[in-house]
Amino acid sequence: MTNETTPTPEKASGMDTNRKIMLALVAVLIVVIVAMLVWKAAAVNSVENKLVQVQTERVQDRANLLEQARQLDARYDVESLKRFSTPLAWAIRRELMASNLDQIDQYLTELVQMSGFQSAVLANPEDKVIVASDRKMLAEAFSAVYPGEYLQAKEVRVEPSTNGGLRAIIPIMGLSQQLGTLIVEFTSPAYPLK
Repeated sequence: MTNETTPTPEKASGMDTNRKIMLALVAVLIVVIVAMLVWKAAAVNSVENKLVQVQTERVQDRANLLEQARQLDARYDVESLKRFSTPLAWAIRRELMASNLDQIDQYLTELVQMSGFQSAVLANPEDKVIVASDRKMLAEAFSAVYPGEYLQAKEVRVEPSTNGGLRAIIPIMGLSQQLGTLIVEFTSPAYPLK
């Protein structure tokens, strides 16, 4: 008689059942872990997408606000230049009626030394530049530098100039006739909007 115990068929099938249950539990655990990782990755991806969307909206909102600020600033510059032009026209008119071109020259020289003002030109109705902040322009006809239609302006106009700034066309009116036309070039100081 041998003392070796041979497994009975009942014990072998019990071990197989336990092994099958353990393998099934491990498989379920792996599936749950994989499902959790997939869910977590999807949740993180969703949050990242929402953050990117919010950042994009903020950048767009900021760009819109900056554009609105630029437009408001541009309108303010136009209105301010128009308001400034009327008393300037009165001062020029007084000196022009007195034939005091030296005083007008001093006004224009001082004007272009102020921030933003680039140049100033006064022409008579006969298309002749009579005073200019840039002395080289005195030898030229007004219509060679600016459109001749400016000489017929009857009211102050402000329009964009070729250098990206503003141009004020200021008629200098006498009691019964136009005495001249003043052109003032203005470039607004740049503000760093970030």
